[in-house]
Amino acid sequence: MKAEERLRAVSAFGFTERQAGFLVTVMQHSGVCLGRHYCAFSGLTHGQKVHDFFTRLLETRIATAHGLGHNRARLYRVHHKGLYQAIGEADNRFRKPVALPRAIERLMVLDAVIADRSLTWLGTERDKVAYFTARVGRKDLPALAFRSADEDTVRYFPDKLPIGVTADGLTYVFLYLITRPVPVDFRQFLE
Repeated sequence: MKAEERLRAVSAFGFTERQAGFLVTVMQHSGVCLGRHYCAFSGLTHGQKVHDFFTRLLETRIATAHGLGHNRARLYRVHHKGLYQAIGEADNRFRKPVALPRAIERLMVLDAVIADRSLTWLGTERDKVAYFTARVGRKDLPALAFRSADEDTVRYFPDKLPIGVTADGLTYVFLYLITRPVPVDFRQFLE
């Protein structure tokens, strides 16, 4: 599914193009956001429009809010199955509740994606597989295989981290989130 198709599909729920673009970005890259993410994405300052947008998400049960330590900060988790179905990701794991440490990691990923909008960010397994199999064989993609008694499942790009592509398609940005100290010998980190 192309970016324009996702945008139209989410706009069909009654969202403006800006709101739909933000929701698509959140659903593809983190599943969670803060009000400041919408401000950064839209170029708005925190005010009535931001408040109204998140109030609508909560009232229509598209998202849930969780308080963060003090009265003002709220973590929003976008979980509405219909929206995820509309972008072709009905079973995306970002819909599920997440522990706070993992949510913080996802917020950092969302920060990076919103910070560099000059790149086309591939967020879903489907997008990454489609993009890279046009360039290399499927057997060359990073994958994990899961086996059960009755079936085998292969997950491509299992780390779920976004990959940025420049407009000319010649440069890639592989986003990696470092959550522990990097070893003195950087080669150990790469292993």
